[in-house]
Amino acid sequence: MLSIKSLDEIVIMKEAGKILSFIRKELLKFLKVGISTFDLDMIAFDLMKKNGVISAFKGYQGFGGYICISVNEAVVHGLPSKTRILKLGDIVTLDIGIKHKGYCVDSAWTYSLGSVSNKIKQFIENTKKSLFLGIEQVKPGNKISDISRAIGKFGNKHNYGIIEIFSGHGIGKKLHEEPYIFNFDFIS
Repeated sequence: MLSIKSLDEIVIMKEAGKILSFIRKELLKFLKVGISTFDLDMIAFDLMKKNGVISAFKGYQGFGGYICISVNEAVVHGLPSKTRILKLGDIVTLDIGIKHKGYCVDSAWTYSLGSVSNKIKQFIENTKKSLFLGIEQVKPGNKISDISRAIGKFGNKHNYGIIEIFSGHGIGKKLHEEPYIFNFDFIS
């Protein structure tokens, strides 16, 4: 069921978003060739502790990490590992979810380590563009399917495969809330 947030809840979630943004920016200082994804996870945990928040992921449906770190072929929800050492040319998605005053926020961003092909650079840029095209559809009178359609249309235009088992989602007291926002056109 869709949860409409009160003004007070929105204020708390905005605070949480600012904390998450700070943690992400600090974590990026350590996103370098030679670091393990486990070490990045521990740095994220330390940053969460220092900022008075907890991981929204640790223990969620059995997940073992504080953040999700997906490298190269891993689409989402990559589990941190002591043996996964980042190297030049890797594509890394940092998915960070935190809980602040009982409310969750969640954000994922993709980065490349060092030099990557123009095709990969374009892919990363286009996935970001598709996000913002979807956000542009969030306005009175539009439906969830308008958001999904904008994202899917852009992805199809660039011949990207659409992973249909994952979606964007609402957030609040729970990590995953309605609405679920797919990356392809459907009837809402």
